[in-house]
Amino acid sequence: MKLIAFGCVLSFLMLSVSANANPVNVLYKKTINNIVDNGQCSEQEFTLKTPRRISDDEDEIQLYTTKFSDDIFLSFDVEKNVIKASVSIAPMRDTLSAQLSAFCVVSAVQTVIDPSKSTNEYMKLDPKMYASAVKNGHYKFQSKKYEHSVSFQKDKRMPTLTFMIDPIVE
Repeated sequence: MKLIAFGCVLSFLMLSVSANANPVNVLYKKTINNIVDNGQCSEQEFTLKTPRRISDDEDEIQLYTTKFSDDIFLSFDVEKNVIKASVSIAPMRDTLSAQLSAFCVVSAVQTVIDPSKSTNEYMKLDPKMYASAVKNGHYKFQSKKYEHSVSFQKDKRMPTLTFMIDPIVE
């Protein structure tokens, strides 16, 4: 009987460890740390919910989603250990300064996925991307390994701004 109880406890611990080893959860925790470490962002209020999987086990692409507020949504796509991320702000806020909490999340995610720039460098770049997307509908740039893009969908009821970080496949 003791052996069965020990086996159950050991199985539970192994499941907990494997759940925590999920690369999306690791990226999410790093994102939170980047937000907390950023002086401009540490005072912002966010909802913290571990990303949950919204795709089936049979699906080739694993989809995970979470939100940081009622209007800032984060999703990860994992396919063959390649991770893409997108942050959507819907409805988009009216002014650049009102976008601060969104830029905090976007820059934190960008730094985790593509550490070629610091969080502060992304924080300076994101408002420029935002302004260009609002003016032209989209904006993108490439680092050595990733394409960063932002698109603006103008809808009177729900204007949406979406930042995406995609690996460059060679």
